[in-house]
Amino acid sequence: MSADFSVRMQLIVDVLAQTLDRAVLFDDEELTPITHSRQLGELDDVRVHSVLQRETRAEVKAALFEFGIGSADSALWIPAFPQYNLMPRLCVPVRSASERFGYLWIIVPDGSLSEHGRQLAERAGADLRDVLDRRNAALRAKESAQQGLLMRLIAADEPGQAAAVVAKLQTRAMDEPHDVVQVFRFRPGAAAKVDPVDRSLALRLRLAATDRTRRWYTLAGSPTTILAVAGSSSGSATTAETVAQGVRASYGARPPIGTSGAPLPITQAALGFRQSSLALTLAEIGAGSTQVADRSALGSWRTLALLGKAYGPDRLHDLVHPGIVGLIEQRRDDLLRTLETYLANGGDVRRTSEELFLHRSTLYYRLEKLTEAVGGDLSDGETRFELMLSLRLARLAGLYHPDSTDV
Repeated sequence: MSADFSVRMQLIVDVLAQTLDRAVLFDDEELTPITHSRQLGELDDVRVHSVLQRETRAEVKAALFEFGIGSADSALWIPAFPQYNLMPRLCVPVRSASERFGYLWIIVPDGSLSEHGRQLAERAGADLRDVLDRRNAALRAKESAQQGLLMRLIAADEPGQAAAVVAKLQTRAMDEPHDVVQVFRFRPGAAAKVDPVDRSLALRLRLAATDRTRRWYTLAGSPTTILAVAGSSSGSATTAETVAQGVRASYGARPPIGTSGAPLPITQAALGFRQSSLALTLAEIGAGSTQVADRSALGSWRTLALLGKAYGPDRLHDLVHPGIVGLIEQRRDDLLRTLETYLANGGDVRRTSEELFLHRSTLYYRLEKLTEAVGGDLSDGETRFELMLSLRLARLAGLYHPDSTDV
């Protein structure tokens, strides 16, 4: 958010607070503070916590949304919630025809505000909406100019091409010569009616507000691409969680996310783009153990993903062990998951039974069925390797996707 727009919003909040002699706070749509007035009037624990911690406690947030702030189109009174030490307040939703920007709060300890005071609060909410509308229009224009350069950056495989794009980015204050970058990719889904460019811009603004140590850029599409640019690798270990939280808040979902992993020089953004694309492919078939799949932590899956890209799903099908194909066609996901877990645990029966919450006799029964289905000895190293390879190739070919409920 530019300093000019921030100053205007702060002025609106301060003038309202001084006029009403009340504490005023402006939150975004997730109840994260954007700005607040100087201390005027009485404060409650909820306001103090949100200002100091830059968040609203989860239980308070749940109570406010249950009360109806999320669907409100006009100002509404919020009663005291003694269990949370929350004083009565007026809530003014700040929204345009297509976007909810947040909520303007006026703390009213005695639960009484004159009609004139309410009108001033609603006028301040409208002024904040206008400022944010203008800010987003300016950002969209700037975003459009940046998109072309960023597209060129992630496509610049040659060092000379990359250096030339980076130099142009520097003229726009988008990076510095020794910056590093982490790249993330995810598919936002088709459920949301909001324009994908606007949603991508909203994600970028959220990320920028959450982590100010980096410059954040997004490229709308399916997949959507996120670039986290910083002056050093410091703090990069937490970037994945920041991205995951931002995506959840902006899109209301937890899609698989692929990342390039450790920061790369900004001139190697194209490499990071390829690595995050590979990681996303693997994240979408459940190869990673977390929502964000780090390409550097995916081991042999990386080689298989490259094989899958070269062969294509149809040809991969031909490489899958016929016994595995038969189990897939019979929809024996219980046996497939048992086999996959057994092989991942190196044939350790105890660990496999504990992980699957199975009695050992049940596991032994399933292993007998698997031996019959694949026509091989599960204790043989070569057989195990072929079966593990086939299970992974089946995932890459789209033949099989494990369901954690099938035990």
